[in-house]
This record gives sequence, structure tokens and C-alpha cells, in this order.
Amino acid sequence: MPLDGPSHPIEGDAAPDLVHPVIGYRQWRLRDGELRSVYTGDRWGAEPMAAVCRAAVPHAEPPPASGCSCGFYARYTPVPRTASAATSDLVAGAIALWGRLELHAHGMRAEQAVLVALALPLLPGPKRRRVRRAAEALGVPAVPARRLKATAQLRGAPIPRAMRPPDLAPNKRAAPGTPDPARLHAVGDRARHRREP
Repeated sequence: MPLDGPSHPIEGDAAPDLVHPVIGYRQWRLRDGELRSVYTGDRWGAEPMAAVCRAAVPHAEPPPASGCSCGFYARYTPVPRTASAATSDLVAGAIALWGRLELHAHGMRAEQAVLVALALPLLPGPKRRRVRRAAEALGVPAVPARRLKATAQLRGAPIPRAMRPPDLAPNKRAAPGTPDPARLHAVGDRARHRREP
């Protein structure tokens, strides 16, 4: 899940210490009873994991390195409940993150992570049964999506809003150009005529 906006590493004297793990949200693919990263295909297990950089050109700093894509990706907010609904294999859930963090406008990358909960699909059926079995095998709760946040926060805390970088490009789709002034006046004239008796 690519994260937009400038990155801000949280380290050094200028940054506050986060003494507890932080909570993030993401999706996986459920394949043969295993959780796999959506983009890299890496298997997620029950044990805590440390990020490894696989860049062709190694860097000296540990993951997540600025200017590299290494680290565990997570969003600040849960994945929308319907984002996985129409798929047979996408599963949403929560993770706890710690170590080096790099914060972005909508999410973060972390040095270490562990799975803390999976969200059950909205509708009963085979996918819900597969998610329950996977959660049981991993030793994590499978909860309704509306309870994912509360369940996850038993294992960590969210990144405070004040620490999140601003979204410098909130409207990702640029307008096709300057609006035509004649069209703007015509819209204004129609609205004015509707109000007049």
C-alpha cells in the first residue's frame, strides 16, 4: 500500500518517544490458510517480525530508510469495511508496530510489527470461515470490522494526530484547467432565477 506525501522519520532529540507500540491497519491476501502481503507475497505469521530491505542498492540505515520502500506498511485508520467485501482473498486487520517509524500523511512504515487482529467479512459464508480458521491458527482474534479498532488498541495506541504529517495534496486528481467564467456565471444566474418569485 503506497503512502502519499512527504515522509517524516521519527527519531533523534527533536521527536517525542513512543514508549508503547503503535497500531496500524492493513490488508493481506488469504492464500491456502496463510496471510500474505498484498504486494510482496511475504507470509505473515503469529510471531513479531523485523523488516528486511531487499533494495538492489543497500543502505546503511535500518528499515524503514528514507528514500526506500522497506519497512512494514500500515494505515492510521482501519481499511473501509467494504474494501475487501467483493474479493475472495483480501482480508483486513490490525498490527502493532515499533522501532524506527516513518510517518506519512495517511499511514506509516515501521521497523518491526506483529499481527494483533483480523476483521471478519461483513457477510457470513466461506470467506468468513476461512478468516476465522486463519485467525485461530495465528492465535489472534477475528472480530467484526466495527470492533477492530477497539480490539487493536488493547495492544497499542494510535499515532496522535498532532504527530501525523499534513496531507499536502489532499485532492489527488487535478482539475482539467481553469473553469470557464461564462459557465460559472450561467450557473450563478440559474440559481438566482430559481430564488426570485
